[in-house]
Amino acid sequence: MRHKVILMGTILVIIFLILLDQYTMSTYHMNVFQYFLGTHQLTVDDKVFLQEHGPIIYASDNNSPPLRYFDKETGQYKGIGIDYLRALSIELETEIQFQPMIWEDALQALKEGKADICDMYPSKARSEVYLFSDPIYYQRGVILVPKTDQSIQSVKDLEGKHVAVQKGDYVHEYLKNNFKNIQYFLGTDYETNLEPLLNGEVDALVGDEPVISYFMGLYDLSEHFRIVDEPLYELPMVLSLPLDQKRLQMIINKGIYALNQKKTINKIQQKWFGISTPIDNDNSVRQFTIVVIGVAIIALMIVILILIWNFELKKAVDEQTNALKISKNNLQTILDGLSHLIVVVSDDLKVLSANALFYELFGITETGAQIELRTLIPGINSKAKEQWLVLREGNEQIIKGRTFWVMPYHIQYEDQIEETTLLMFEDVTDKKVNEAHLLHDNKMAAIGQLATGVAHEIRNPLGLIRNYAFLLKRNHKDENLLDQSLSVIEESVDKASTIIDNLLNFSRLSDDTARKVYLKPVIENVIQLNEKLMNKSHLKCQLILEDIEINIQEESLKHILINLINNALDAMPRGGQLTIWLKNNAIGPSIHIIDNGIGIEDSTREKLFDPFFTTKEVGEGTGLGLYIVYNELHKVGGKIEVKSKWGTGTIFKIQLKKDNEA
Repeated sequence: MRHKVILMGTILVIIFLILLDQYTMSTYHMNVFQYFLGTHQLTVDDKVFLQEHGPIIYASDNNSPPLRYFDKETGQYKGIGIDYLRALSIELETEIQFQPMIWEDALQALKEGKADICDMYPSKARSEVYLFSDPIYYQRGVILVPKTDQSIQSVKDLEGKHVAVQKGDYVHEYLKNNFKNIQYFLGTDYETNLEPLLNGEVDALVGDEPVISYFMGLYDLSEHFRIVDEPLYELPMVLSLPLDQKRLQMIINKGIYALNQKKTINKIQQKWFGISTPIDNDNSVRQFTIVVIGVAIIALMIVILILIWNFELKKAVDEQTNALKISKNNLQTILDGLSHLIVVVSDDLKVLSANALFYELFGITETGAQIELRTLIPGINSKAKEQWLVLREGNEQIIKGRTFWVMPYHIQYEDQIEETTLLMFEDVTDKKVNEAHLLHDNKMAAIGQLATGVAHEIRNPLGLIRNYAFLLKRNHKDENLLDQSLSVIEESVDKASTIIDNLLNFSRLSDDTARKVYLKPVIENVIQLNEKLMNKSHLKCQLILEDIEINIQEESLKHILINLINNALDAMPRGGQLTIWLKNNAIGPSIHIIDNGIGIEDSTREKLFDPFFTTKEVGEGTGLGLYIVYNELHKVGGKIEVKSKWGTGTIFKIQLKKDNEA
């Protein structure tokens, strides 16, 4: 008990530390140890480093208002980012010098070490060149398009379009990594990119939401242009540094932490935008979630500790009183809670015990009386008894007009040596009815598909009959023509009759009775039914058939073959080779359906026989064909295997039992 409490307490402490670490990372962008060790505060060594370093050089875009831009009227460098860096300069007690330039030149200056910092979006490609600070604020990338153009509603719609972007901007990297078919107009700044959009030379302008919104207001574009509702992304804006400036990166992060504590970015945002959506990342929901999860886990752990304590106490009590309890009563409680009929029988099928549902079904009031199971269920014979007690196999029984699947389980009571068997009766009536409906629906669909081909096949002999009947009317005295015409008419009638008989044989309801069947003509008839569909699909069929006779439900076998052949047709939309190979082996007869179609992917193969699983488009398949094949084969004691290679073809192997041979 003591060890369990210590273990639970240790787990509780670990979970608490993990949640606390998540909270500090979400709020302060540092782990719990960094936070409590005070590494977020400037040290004397940090200040000495800044003095020796000299002014921090900031290089960035000179024309991206309101984030950063050079005001020609006042000759000052302004913007949200500039105000933030001035606040950072005060916090770090060091000078930050601003060097406004073209954005591409600013990136190059930072890369060459001519500048110390530049604000940008982080990315995998940029991380190979620059270090990144903690986030200073968050903003979105958006798409600006003419209101008359409704073809662009999301970033996916930019495929095949001509798009204006600022050269060197993150949005250019983002689009290139995610889309291959976009043409770009690369301008030096946002204002330059507006001109081709206004002139209709490009379809859209993409970039930072604050900058695009600013120019929309400046040039009064809202009447004729719109920002697409779905943003490209929402990412943090960070300060980037050369890769060798890790010490400066750490110091800048301390300054960012201090400004975050003072909500500096919110104050700057209110100055530039007034009351609007903050551009800093609101972590309150995530923080609240972490707190709630933490409290819930701690409460749960406390409850578990209490439960463990109570369980141990109860266990100690149960050990003293266990001799007074009878295992049969415990078993009876479990049995009465089950939804199936449960009965425990002896080797001579006497009812030893059962659940309440069993007694209720048969109207038995004296639960202690040993009753012969055969008197309750007349359908039980010696074969059923052998299946249950010797072979441990299940079988079906009809009880009061409903079908039950009976499954045996070997058990032994604690207070007796005699071996007993638990029989579980599952009511499968509704399941069998539903399966019959599914089978019938699938069969009707196959008949409808076959009827289309049969209709075309019947037209040929009917056309011959009509033509020769016409000749007979015109030349009824010509005896040679009369003999020839009658011969052709008789052959045409026989051919049409054969086609119709094949279709009717397949469509008639089966009584599920096994009988002696020659497999070769069955397969040939199924192929004949599908001949028109095969010709239409430019599909060649090769039959390699041995003469084999077995006991089987013929209609089930036809249904199986129709579904597999239709599956092969779907796999070869542009034609191909279908081979059906019937042979006898040591296990029993096997039928191979081989196609050289598109094949089946490995991820799909495991789900092939699941009901309603299909890879076809909506409306083109029900997903029941192979499911029905599997079930019908199971009924006749067969198995099915699939071998396939994507792009090469598929082999379905039907293996029938040797015991079924005639």
